[in-house]
Amino acid sequence: MDLSLRQVIASLPGVLVAVAVVIFFVDNPARIGSQPLWLRALILNVAIASALSAGYFLNPLVRGRPLAYVLTVCLPAMLPAFVYFQLLLPRQAGSGISAGDLELNLITDRSSNGIVEVGFSYPIFTPAIELTNEGLFTRQVMIFFRMTTAAGESQLFRAVRAEVPPSGLSVEATVRGMLAGNADYLFNPLALPPRRPVSGRVIFVISSLDDGRSFTEALGAAQAATLELREPQTGTLIRSIEVGGL
Repeated sequence: MDLSLRQVIASLPGVLVAVAVVIFFVDNPARIGSQPLWLRALILNVAIASALSAGYFLNPLVRGRPLAYVLTVCLPAMLPAFVYFQLLLPRQAGSGISAGDLELNLITDRSSNGIVEVGFSYPIFTPAIELTNEGLFTRQVMIFFRMTTAAGESQLFRAVRAEVPPSGLSVEATVRGMLAGNADYLFNPLALPPRRPVSGRVIFVISSLDDGRSFTEALGAAQAATLELREPQTGTLIRSIEVGGL
């Protein structure tokens, strides 16, 4: 049977709501991952129920029997989301944060590669990272870089922050402003949604070294160089990732 214009118009709200909810669910993994498991299932079921409501108006065989449609079609279709989030997902989840291979890059004020022009003497160390939160809920982490010499002395650098306190002009604020529009760069703190890799380049502004060596030389001579993942509030070390020489 051909669909009437009235049927199509009646189904449109359900279709639009379903599409909007799915887009929100997919495009906001960190926000969704911060919610309780039952609420994630409920949000997904809003999309399912909305799509099925559109089917109710488009299918002449079920129109006029809304209660039967809800009991025999809608409720069974919504059950799998609750089963997945409440039973299956907790069994699959792990703990901790896993990391992929590091890709290293150093940008200085002498670079002409078109990525960024730095108008001062501080080099910028931009390792590409990939982190995956193996847990059930979104985690916030701060990224640091530590170089340790053979004598046991260490230098600790914090990655550029997304929000720099308004304490006047600073190198960090300048770099943040220059690279904020580039989606390839990540800023502290990082939000890691559950079981979804987050990748990009973090930015470390490296201060001039007292002994006159370049940052590349200092890193090569360091006994150890690591990226550190820390809790934003307490500073507790979550994981160290070894960094090789440039």
